[in-house]
Amino acid sequence: MKIAIAGKGGVGKTTVAAVLAEVLSKKFNVLAVDADASLNLMSVFGVEDIEPIVKMKDVVEERARLANGLVRMNPKVSDLIDEFSIPVNENMKLLVSGTVETAGSGCLCPENSVLRALLQELVLKRGDAVIIDLEAGLEPMSRGTIKNIDVILAVTEPIHNSITVTERLIKFAGELEVKNALVVGNKIQSHNEKEYLSQNLDVFHFIPYDEEVREASMKENFEIKDSRFYKSIEELAEKIISLT
Repeated sequence: MKIAIAGKGGVGKTTVAAVLAEVLSKKFNVLAVDADASLNLMSVFGVEDIEPIVKMKDVVEERARLANGLVRMNPKVSDLIDEFSIPVNENMKLLVSGTVETAGSGCLCPENSVLRALLQELVLKRGDAVIIDLEAGLEPMSRGTIKNIDVILAVTEPIHNSITVTERLIKFAGELEVKNALVVGNKIQSHNEKEYLSQNLDVFHFIPYDEEVREASMKENFEIKDSRFYKSIEELAEKIISLT
């Protein structure tokens, strides 16, 4: 089961990714991947000061740079996943891959080569359940790095700008032939907000707004296991399992 979490910045995709990974780790071995430049996923897990793999210049150059200065398109990365992933709980590990902070999909650079190879290894060859917190916005879709993923969760909230980004995310996912491109409505406070989203998008799952999540985000130890948000993510996990 390979799941990528996408969405406009600020919609709560990282919180969804973190809690979904935790919930799934009750049933599966899970590898949670922080592939966002903001590195918020590792912060939610209470992990700090991890250098993303794409920032490890020596490692990147060794794996992806050829002797003539050109870039190796398929560098070996399988051992990097094992070496640099760290335990979060008994059944879950965290890998901080980071992302290439270069606009456009045509970045022919060692960092992009390593990142692409990492994601391909995670999606095509790993037996674990993999949850990837993607970079906010549309850039990861334009790179095509999530092709062959089982599920993309496009997290949105009931505001116009978020809906617009989500529509484009779903369109890109269709072009990449992703089997399950699913819209998750987050921070829902009323029936009217549900209706508003449903009029514009085919929503797979709604997550209620939960003040406990906001309060927990201000604390060093992010803990929301008894919250409405957590219970809704448990329901989401069961729905995803039934699809895959």
